[in-house]
Amino acid sequence: MDYLRPGESGEGFNMGEKMSPEVQKKVEQLQDWINKQPHLPKDIDDKIARRFLHSCYYDMDRTKTAVELFFRIRDTSPELINHRDPLSPPMQKLLKIVNVAQYEISGKRNIWLWQLNDPGLEQYDYLQDARMFIMLFDAWMLNNTEFAEEDIIVLDTKDISLKFITKFNVSIAKKIAKYQEDAMPIRLKQIHIINAPPFIDKLFGLMKPFLKAEITSMVHFHVPKSETLFKYLNREDLPQDYGGTRPTMVELNKEVVRIVMEQRENFLDENFWKTEKKVKGPKTEVATFRSLDID
Repeated sequence: MDYLRPGESGEGFNMGEKMSPEVQKKVEQLQDWINKQPHLPKDIDDKIARRFLHSCYYDMDRTKTAVELFFRIRDTSPELINHRDPLSPPMQKLLKIVNVAQYEISGKRNIWLWQLNDPGLEQYDYLQDARMFIMLFDAWMLNNTEFAEEDIIVLDTKDISLKFITKFNVSIAKKIAKYQEDAMPIRLKQIHIINAPPFIDKLFGLMKPFLKAEITSMVHFHVPKSETLFKYLNREDLPQDYGGTRPTMVELNKEVVRIVMEQRENFLDENFWKTEKKVKGPKTEVATFRSLDID
């Protein structure tokens, strides 16, 4: 499956808007298919099913493959899905050094921002960051009602040093890369690395073997104090931290945390959105659940 192709377009809209008969039919078809798969969860509501369809441009086979992989990764990655209480000491520790923001910007686009505030990387934990990433995305899926034409990621690497190599986990990186490329129901179009250090090529080299060419072509590096980011994003779409007019990352992060706390009960349930491991489902016209490779 490849639903992250640069240049592919779609029309953004609000999930609260009335679905067209064509979209409604596809949602019903997808839900019917999910309900016939013994291994898939049965608590996927229409708005989640619709988001998967939208991310795959309403191609049913691509959508089914994305759904299968989404749950396969969750099923085989307890280190990423379990122990996600946002009030736990490890999560609170990470939330003190990482600011995350997500909001809609001009052109019916979503922007996702990640900012690390840990000079020396003394507190940073790569696994915990990956676990938080999936938790934040789950909270967003449960809360958000907008469909965007494209999604843009901005990563602030101002506090990243070569010490990051000692924090890096190859196994986790491979799973996160697969999840981001083929399972997340978004339309990823741009990835920006801002405040990039001189050795960013070495750090990027750690991830590059796990990334598809379509993804690496989306990556743009921006050195400190440069204004090259504004070639891609308007100032009014960015936080004040980066020369924009939006609130600061600290303020934007508060809203993200609020949404996460509203969903805390789901994160405490380690069976939330989990598959039925003991049940073998029938073969389908797309890749079977057990055949989806994430290694």
